[in-house]
Amino acid sequence: MPELLDSFKSEFSDAWTAYAQLRDACDSSGPLDAKTVQLIKIGISAAMGHEGGLMAHIAQAKKAGAEDKEIYQAILVCAGQSGFPASLAAFGTARKTLQG
Repeated sequence: MPELLDSFKSEFSDAWTAYAQLRDACDSSGPLDAKTVQLIKIGISAAMGHEGGLMAHIAQAKKAGAEDKEIYQAILVCAGQSGFPASLAAFGTARKTLQG
């Protein structure tokens, strides 16, 4: 995924810059701390089946101080909204990511 993302950034730098500015503005436009924002993004990535995003947001959540249990709960919370299969797949990705 990083190679694909780097290619996208290179080829569509204006679009990437606009996206990054919107993302950053949304992330910082309220009282949520960085860890909470990343836990929300983990739940969204899990629900949507975005494995690459899930892996990236797990890493960012860890940097922001999230514990493994918090990451797993963010995935479990999405089960009621997106269904068990999406949560189970996300749990597998999280376990691989967190355990190396």
